[in-house]
Amino acid sequence: MKVLSLFDGISCGMAALERAGISIERYVAYEIDKYAIQVSQKNYPQIEHCGDVCTADFTQYKDFDLLIGGSPCTYWSIAKNNREVMPNGIGGQLFMQYYRALKESGCKYFLYENNYSIHKDIKAFISEKLGVEPIMINSALVSAQQRKRCYWTNIPNLAQPQDKGI
Repeated sequence: MKVLSLFDGISCGMAALERAGISIERYVAYEIDKYAIQVSQKNYPQIEHCGDVCTADFTQYKDFDLLIGGSPCTYWSIAKNNREVMPNGIGGQLFMQYYRALKESGCKYFLYENNYSIHKDIKAFISEKLGVEPIMINSALVSAQQRKRCYWTNIPNLAQPQDKGI
């Protein structure tokens, strides 16, 4: 599988795909945080790091299978005073880079993630752009933290994960 990962962080997408037993032929990551990139490079030296999503030409990934990512939630989180409640701010601009990547690359499948607390108008905007409604999954089912997340995807037959009781 060929994977295009935006806002890659420390490449948790690669870790998840490996744990799911999915063979990765090529994994291309866009990330700008130098410390996250250092962790990714140490754990996964085979990943191709490409820098900033805002300057990327995603048309070069026409034969890729999966686009993954979650633009920074900093601007949309309820933890932020004066958070953005409409998709026309910085948070929306970053999401639109994900949307542009989806359109330019033509990836067959996509998985977009963001926090559950984002404003309903932003959720509706994302749903309209991606053509699917989000699935809410609480990370407490599979980890030691309470963290509700929304996932928008066209991957068929997804279900809530089993509670691991962690």
